[in-house]
Amino acid sequence: MNVILHLTQDCQLDCSYCYGGRKYAHVMSWETARRGIDLLFDGPVPETPPKLTMFGGEPLLELGLLKQCLTHAEARSAETGRPFRTEVATNGLAADDGTIEYLRLKKAEMTLSFDGVSEAQDACRRYADGASSFADTHAAMLRLLASFPDLAVCSVVSPENVRRLSESIDFFADSGVRRLMLNPNFFAPWDEPHLDLWRRGYEHAAERFVEEFRNGRVFHVFFITAKIVTHLKGGYDPCDCCDFGAKEIAVAPSGRIYPCQRMVGEDRGELGLMGDVFSGLDPVVCEQLADGRQTRNSECLECDLRPRCRNWCSCVNHRLTGRFDSTGPLVCFHERMAIEIADRAASCLFAESNPTFLKTFYPETPVSPEWV
Repeated sequence: MNVILHLTQDCQLDCSYCYGGRKYAHVMSWETARRGIDLLFDGPVPETPPKLTMFGGEPLLELGLLKQCLTHAEARSAETGRPFRTEVATNGLAADDGTIEYLRLKKAEMTLSFDGVSEAQDACRRYADGASSFADTHAAMLRLLASFPDLAVCSVVSPENVRRLSESIDFFADSGVRRLMLNPNFFAPWDEPHLDLWRRGYEHAAERFVEEFRNGRVFHVFFITAKIVTHLKGGYDPCDCCDFGAKEIAVAPSGRIYPCQRMVGEDRGELGLMGDVFSGLDPVVCEQLADGRQTRNSECLECDLRPRCRNWCSCVNHRLTGRFDSTGPLVCFHERMAIEIADRAASCLFAESNPTFLKTFYPETPVSPEWV
């Protein structure tokens, strides 16, 4: 089981779209963290190494606790013979050279939250006092890239910053980012002009994707990569879909357990509470959550794109519709757009027999005569 530890609810930034709620110095105790980590190693042996994610708030504000956590996880790994992976999700602002070197030695998988050029970043991701965070985050990204060339950058796409989406995609690609996640803010009020800008931004992402592969450089824009992979294997596998309390849990600073980091919020235990690290998981709640993991909209069940549609995010669905198993029209808009644009880019590179594209997506599979 993957475990996400919310080491603190504090953060230097005051992001307008943050699902973490009010920022304050509510720090996880070592005993709570230890029990959360033990969940990673107790129970049935997983098929693949589980992942321990350091989350927040901003987890690097509690670097001492983070180091304790990794030391304990390494000890449990040695004791049980079970390997594990480490991920750190950060805004980068506390990532000095010493911290970066420590995380490099620990082989951490790093994810940086960064929305792009200054106008895009500062539209939603300013410091708590209202000051710009762009220069500091940009500097952090360059430091991280020097030690983590496979750094993943998570950029939230929202009506406030979508006008700068194309410019931001070029900014990341020109900076050497090879793994870019465009994470939609589905909960914002999107009107038709902003939806049009969103499509234009995605189309530019595809153009830059094609350009990079033509120049022999792999550039994973996750909405494109995911749709290419689902085309090649005939849709999402069950293991690709939302783990929502089954294979992944989030532990709040209080020790309460939630099915996803998005549901921790201010840790009020109002929705999705599965138990805590002291008394264990509630089997009744776990069963109820399992029942709601798959989307049951009638229009989704009849849709030809369903195998490749990412309509199964329970947290997004609940925010949009009040149900874990029912999605909203904005998700439908996004998925149809993503599949269309990704297929067009992939078809172009396939028709050209682009060697970097074929090596990336067809490493061992015989190449079929046509993309679609």
